[in-house]
Amino acid sequence: MAVHDFDAFSAETIENPYPFYEALREEAPLYKPKGADCYYLSRYEDIKKVTMDPERFSSNIVAILLAGGSGQLATFVPPRLPMAPPDVLALQDPPIHRAQRKIATAGLGKGFVQVLEPQVRGLVDERMDEVIATREVDWMDAFAFRIPIALTLDILSIPRDDAMTVKAWADESISLLSGVNTKWQLALKVLNGFRFVKWCRRQFDEAARRDPQPGFMMGALIDAVRDGAMTREEAAATVLQIIIAGSDSSASLMGSMVRLLAQNPGIQESLRADPALVPNFVEETLRLESPFQGHFRKTKVPVELHGERLPVNARVMLLWASGNRDPRKWPDADQIDLQRAGARQHLGFGHGIHLCLGAPIGRMEGRIALEQLLERTDWVELDGNDFPHRQSVFVRTLERLPIKV
Repeated sequence: MAVHDFDAFSAETIENPYPFYEALREEAPLYKPKGADCYYLSRYEDIKKVTMDPERFSSNIVAILLAGGSGQLATFVPPRLPMAPPDVLALQDPPIHRAQRKIATAGLGKGFVQVLEPQVRGLVDERMDEVIATREVDWMDAFAFRIPIALTLDILSIPRDDAMTVKAWADESISLLSGVNTKWQLALKVLNGFRFVKWCRRQFDEAARRDPQPGFMMGALIDAVRDGAMTREEAAATVLQIIIAGSDSSASLMGSMVRLLAQNPGIQESLRADPALVPNFVEETLRLESPFQGHFRKTKVPVELHGERLPVNARVMLLWASGNRDPRKWPDADQIDLQRAGARQHLGFGHGIHLCLGAPIGRMEGRIALEQLLERTDWVELDGNDFPHRQSVFVRTLERLPIKV
């Protein structure tokens, strides 16, 4: 099919976007649909170059895709409201981004992956007991949606009491970017999102009053506010952003891993025979089923890409998921290769200065979950054919995944 044969917002394209991405890469690597106000950039090397050029391409942008129908892409920039959180981390440019990332990195501490591993193993063991006991479960509901949000709240020193309520708020925040909202749906979700913003601010204030003061990430944010390196609103916005990203990307990875495991018996046999290959499979899953399909950039100056001159403030969506299947970079790009050279060079966690802060944690969560699943079962298979993804052009997350173990 040609590029113009696809409706970017149709349920069919969202469920399986990869033929559309292939058409973009081959026919129109820089693509602006008729009547649209944003561009798609789809080839691996093009995407990398943009991520490494913050002088010309800004990340300081809040743009929401709206459903336009018939392939029409529209973006909406919400007005700055008094309750709206300030831009932090993923939505900031240097030098502010550099200072904020330094604070957040310090909050994780040295060797944080090793420090967190026993905690992750405990969480995984607890949830895996239920999976094994039941034998037929919705993997997403029983496991994938629960581990990442619990760990994220632990890292932020926030009690887990309302974990799944917080997860629902985070999911709704992510759905703002889905590209399938009407303006009225968008307005309602924005209003509901203010509850989440208010909750994050309250959690930060309560943590700041706590004695002894929390450590880890929350402690670093409290210190930054007291030292004047960050405002209270920026700290609370950082809490919000970490919960949103941390609760979804790892859940997406865990779901996609188990789906691919069940759909590829030969791969499952190889992993059971040699568990040392599990980290390679994690990387291939991140490449083939990128948790975030892409992110926006905005031109600071006129820029030429593929012979077209983009004006100042042009919006460009960097399609991580398309670059990760670009055959110019990856031989047999649509196949799982457990011996793939340069397996970590994918864009599944972004690239450049905005490479996901929690990437090492996500990799660890995925690795431990799969190791335990393989170790404690003889076989994993899908239970039926009903495992759709959430309707979103932004994230790649399964709604449900019925399995038998």
